[in-house]
Parts: sequence; structure tokens; C-alpha cells
Amino acid sequence: MKKILIFSILVLIQNVLPAKMVIADTIGQEKIVRTLAMSLTLDRNVEIESAKLTEALRDLRQGKVDLVLSNYKLDSKQRVSLKVNCYRYALEPLLVVTSAANKIDNISLENLKKVLKGDILTWRPLGGEAYIINLAIVKDDQPGMLALYKEFLGKSELKAKYLPVSNARGIGVLASIKAGFLGICGFANLPLAAKPLAVNGVKPTIKNIRSGRYRPTAEYWVWISARDDFKDRSSHKSALDFLKLLRSPEAVKLIESCGLLSSVKPNLKE
Repeated sequence: MKKILIFSILVLIQNVLPAKMVIADTIGQEKIVRTLAMSLTLDRNVEIESAKLTEALRDLRQGKVDLVLSNYKLDSKQRVSLKVNCYRYALEPLLVVTSAANKIDNISLENLKKVLKGDILTWRPLGGEAYIINLAIVKDDQPGMLALYKEFLGKSELKAKYLPVSNARGIGVLASIKAGFLGICGFANLPLAAKPLAVNGVKPTIKNIRSGRYRPTAEYWVWISARDDFKDRSSHKSALDFLKLLRSPEAVKLIESCGLLSSVKPNLKE
């Protein structure tokens, strides 16, 4: 009788307590995920662990974690062989801006790389005057910098001398006082003094960013197990619920408030 009572209490506790969902974060977005989980009134315990990508994938396949945050897209063959599905949830576009008074409206990707490597020092090779480029970059911990260092620079180094700026407001101040200003920042509401440049002729509109036409942009993905034997797990169901919330109209606004851009329109499937 005592064993039956203990078992009944354990079942009751399991049904009352919210299911725990474990997320492996490989891209340093714990703050954003916690903001989303709390703001979307997620009725479950969320545990976020920092992990390397290979370790996170192993734990996902073994059922030790329920979701993996990654900036890597699995192709169709990988999804089938690994029994993992992935969904894009956010984008981190890098904006190239200059003074609104500057006649330059476009910069090629190749020339931008040369500016960042310190190979181009004046505006003349970019179609402008011969005055020096005053390069300013928003600090590394701001949204958009992953796109700069990974998606854009790749394995090359940022060698150009630049002025570190704390936020988009600083970009606007420099744009208003320096004729040779060229700024690099994440997706943000820039002041009128600064204007975004097209890269390779493609303007950084939301449509162009979402479609992939505008680069450089880092993509963020959620990986979730596709194993049949995981489907009835309460934690797996919680992970599916969270994935659904990530693609809801409420999440779109929250993601953009964190300095990123929602990768898809609400309810749009990959």
C-alpha cells in the first residue's frame, strides 16, 4: 500500500510540474532565448547549456538535450542520416553605413573586404574623393558582429585601424561630423545622419535579408530530434511547443527587440 501511495505521489508531481526543456547553445544566445522563454510565458522549466557544436549534436541524438541553437544549416542528407530537423529562426545582418551626405550608395563585397583588411585607405577606389576613410565598428558584443567575423571575413583577420563605437547612436554622431566616415554595425534603427550602403548593388531591406540576397548575414537555426522514439517524451513535446512559439507573431517582435531580425514571416514554413 505504501509503495502504491509513493508511486501515485510521483505521478501527481510529474503531471503538475512543467516539463523541463534542455537547450544546448552553441552561438552564445542564452540571453535572447531566456528573454523569449520568459516573455512568451513558456509554461516549463528551461535549462540552457553552453556547448560545442559536435557535443551538442551528440547530446541531441542521445536525448540529453531537446534543442540545439546553431548558426549552421543541415542539408537534406544530413537531416536524414542524423535524424535531426532544423529550422531557421533569426538572422543577424551586418549593415555598412556612411554619412547621408556621402554620394556613394554602393560598395562591392571585394572592396569592403579590402577596407577591413587595411588595403584600401581612401574613398577614391570606391568611387569617391581621395580623403581618408574613417572606419568605425560597433563593439564585438553587439548584434551583427558574428556576421562580420564569420560570414564576411571568414578566416581572414580584421587588420584595418578603426574606432570602436558602443552603439548605433555613436555611429550616427560620427556620420554627422566626419566626411570620410564608414561604419559597420548590426541591424538597428540608425539616425538620419547615417545611411546604409548597398553591398554588390543589393540594398539591406528586410525582404533582401530574408531571401538571402543581401550578404553578409549570419543565420541562426534550431535543431530538434526527429527520432520516432522521442515523440512521446514530454520534453520533446515542450521543445516542439517552443519551436512553434519562436515562429509566432509575438516572437518576431521580441527577436527584433534583441537586435536581430526574424528570419521568416509568422507561420511561414521553411
